[in-house]
Amino acid sequence: MDEQIKATLLELLKLDLGFKHTARDVYLTVLISSSEKELTRKGLVLSMAEIDDQMLVVDYAAWLYRNRQEYQPLPRNIQIRIHNRAIQKAGTPNV
Repeated sequence: MDEQIKATLLELLKLDLGFKHTARDVYLTVLISSSEKELTRKGLVLSMAEIDDQMLVVDYAAWLYRNRQEYQPLPRNIQIRIHNRAIQKAGTPNV
């Protein structure tokens, strides 16, 4: 993932979480990378040039951030998007 995409994802995550400061930027950047890797381990092939994949990573990272102190199940809309992305991959030849 290139630096411009990382910066965009960080800004989107900060907007989602309502942060206007930079105090947590390092943590949030690591959380974004971790989210991308976790989604990849779930079998998704992400293209970070695609806005829908970027938003999936941001939404997953936001859920991880909000969920760090007490367990809440993964929201249904994120589950559905992960499922749909996995089905899309399965329907693509030579992937």
